[in-house]
This record gives sequence, C-alpha cells and structure tokens, in this order.
Amino acid sequence: MWHMKMTGKLTIFLFACLLSLVCLAADEKRGDFSIVGVWMLKSEIAPDGKANPSVYTHYTRCKIYDADSTYYTVQLHAVGDEMMILAHEMGRYRLNDSIYMERDRVMPFHIINDSTVVLEFKGYKETIVRTTTMTEERKEEIRNFVRRYPNDADAPVKHFVLSTTERELKAENRVFSYILITMCVLAVIGIGYVMRLRRHKREMERKLAEIEETNQLRPEPVAKAMKEVEADFFQSDYYSVLRGRIDAGENLKPDDWRELERQLKIVYPNFASSLFGLHDLSSTEWQVCMLLKLRIKPADIASVLKKDKSSISNIRTRLYKKVFDKSGTGKDWDEFILSL
Repeated sequence: MWHMKMTGKLTIFLFACLLSLVCLAADEKRGDFSIVGVWMLKSEIAPDGKANPSVYTHYTRCKIYDADSTYYTVQLHAVGDEMMILAHEMGRYRLNDSIYMERDRVMPFHIINDSTVVLEFKGYKETIVRTTTMTEERKEEIRNFVRRYPNDADAPVKHFVLSTTERELKAENRVFSYILITMCVLAVIGIGYVMRLRRHKREMERKLAEIEETNQLRPEPVAKAMKEVEADFFQSDYYSVLRGRIDAGENLKPDDWRELERQLKIVYPNFASSLFGLHDLSSTEWQVCMLLKLRIKPADIASVLKKDKSSISNIRTRLYKKVFDKSGTGKDWDEFILSL
C-alpha cells in the first residue's frame, strides 16, 4: 500500500516536472518569437468546421507587422500579370504571451513555428504564414496605400493597382527613350560628320583645281624663270653638299631641316602653302614631302629618317588617300609633289 502511494506521488511529481518543462519551452519559444514581418492567410476554419469559406477564395489577405506595433491589412487580388490591392485597415497591435490584441479584438494566439501561427476570433481559426519574398519596395507601397485609404475596403479597385508592372514598363520606356535619344544624337553626329566630309572634299577639289589652274595659266616667262631657278638650285653647292649627306645616310639636325625649308621656299614659293592648305602634315610627313621635292628616292628618305621603307611607303599612300579621297600608290603621291 505504501509502495503504491509512493509510486502515485512519484508519477504526479514527474508529470508536474514534465509539464513545467513544456511550459518553460513554450515560454522560451514565445520569448524568441517575433511577429514583425509580412504574413499571408493560408487557411481558415469556420465554427462549423468547414475550411476556406468562399469569402476568401477570390483573394489573399496580407498583413504587415512593423516593429513600432503598427499593422497594415490589405486584400491582394491577382488579375493576370497585375496585382490589385484593397486597403482594409491599419492600427496598433499588442502581443502578450498567448494573447494577440488589435483595436477592440482580443484573440488567442498559438505559435506553431517561427513561420506559422494560428489566431482565433469568434470561433474562426485562421492559419497565417510568414513570407520573406516581398521586397521592401512592395511593402512600402502597400503601407502608403493603406495610409492613404485606411479602413476603406469599399474604395474603387482602380485606385489600388500595384505599380510593379507599371514601374517595369516605365523603366523599359526610359531605357528605350535613352536608346532612342542616343540613336538620334549619333544620327545627328553622323549626318554632321558626313556633311563635313563632303564640305572638306569639295574644298579639297577646289584647292586642287586652283593649283592645277595656276600651273596651267602661269605665263611662259614666269614658268621659264621658275625652271631656271630650279635648275640653278639643283646645281648649287648647297644641294650638292646636302645630297652627299643624304646619300651617306647622315641624320639631318633640326637646323638642317629649317635651312632646307628656307631654300625650298625660295625655289618653290607656293609649295608649303599649297601642301598645308590641302592637309595638316605632321613633322615626319612634311620632311618626307620636302625630300620628295628634292628628287630623293624613298629608300634614301627611309635611311635619312631612320625608318623602314614600308613606313615611308605607307606615309605616301596615306597622304594621297587623304588629299584625293581615293586609293593611290606612293608613286602617285610623288608625282603630285613634283607638280606643285
């Protein structure tokens, strides 16, 4: 008998300890729980035991709980690619142990796990689940709707179309507009460039025509005098010494180039102005042209300028292309230089 009493007391003690542990665990679990976030209605059990009443089959109820004890309740309606929203209400909430309170409603609150809870109100049991997929932008959009239309469930739906798709379309339109503007700007630049090339080509043709006309209409006495000056230059001591240095592959110094330019201006007064009037020459291109005017062979020019023969050839063909706007050979450019 005594053993039976002891066994009964021990059983009651163990049960009490187990119940205390369960309550402690529940309290600890509730203490770590936070309702802050976004929650969606998953299901509802009516007092008669029926699940999912028809009132909830056409939309999803969404509730946003903020850390400042403010909640926002809306109805989300999916219509095609759009998401429409009906603002329902906003208010303050309190969560105390197993009791949830908002406005004049006091509801038992059961934590299933961190992402699922059950609320009871007037015999209805609502299961709501936490969602972490909603962006902060969408949350703020919903808050703004509810702030604008609090407790306004009968407001026109058209006022509450979520603008995600609209924002995407606007963003796409902005990108398209930027692309279109860029294309227009590039087109204007391209047209301007083409027109400038055409003007440049016409100007080049005009200058070349003037040079040719000047050479053709030059009076015979003047042409004869120029020929004599040119002949004297090629028989002069200056040209003889310069040609000897060039044939020896000697490198010309800056003073030598300046003196050569001065001598050419005496013999061919319009040579430099005519050439630079057609194209802006680099120092190397100008040196090549001066040596060509002196009847120096391209191979010797390469030796004087310490460059490859191919480089001198490229310079000549490139200059012909720029001046005449058509392909030509180095020899074509040489003939043009001698004609100036």
